[in-house]
Amino acid sequence: MTRLPFRAALLASIGAIALTACQETGPPVAALEAAELIVEDAPVTETMSRLPAMTCGADGLIGAETTRETLAAMFGAENLAEEELSWVDSTETALVLYPNEPATRAELFWLDKSSGGPRHVRVQGEDSQWIGPVGLFVGASLADVEAANGGPFEMMGFENHNAGEVTNWQGGALAAKPGETCEVGMVMALPADLPESIVSAVSGDPEKVYRSDSPEMRAANPAVYGLALDFFDPA
Repeated sequence: MTRLPFRAALLASIGAIALTACQETGPPVAALEAAELIVEDAPVTETMSRLPAMTCGADGLIGAETTRETLAAMFGAENLAEEELSWVDSTETALVLYPNEPATRAELFWLDKSSGGPRHVRVQGEDSQWIGPVGLFVGASLADVEAANGGPFEMMGFENHNAGEVTNWQGGALAAKPGETCEVGMVMALPADLPESIVSAVSGDPEKVYRSDSPEMRAANPAVYGLALDFFDPA
């Protein structure tokens, strides 16, 4: 089971401000606009400024037509390497961007295991400086994610290989839109030193799905451990 030591949140107030905007104006769009204002005021490091966003769309890190060659042209071939990485219950060859830099490392899995279009892209770990949709980042709180989504979502408990994975955005702002080729994925992790009674309430059943606004998940208060892009198979 992965537990995440919390780091200082750039968007610590995103949940309160965005949800307030929702209550005052009604539509989830208002919440997103409030969240985006916070992003504009957040400090931007040199590393962050040179990274495209972990989002689906033309401005994102990777698109449905991305290849190793286009990544090499964008980031430099010297910053790419192949590694055997964990995938579900085994391992698979992935193309890794900035393999030796925890802040900028990204792992890419392909539809035919080596090319043929992207299948899954992930960034994770408390040192990661990648930014996802609406300014979400590794370390963002459960409230931050709900605010960005405009409502609660569903996620796995903390028991097996897919511990903490978001399984359904419940039609919120982070769900894939018609015509998009991918959807934003996310993995949550528990903070360190949680009482065992709270941990056990969100563990124990590898198949159980929890709503983010359930009493158990509210008490556990996980944070974002990883951001991902999941591409739809064109076949």
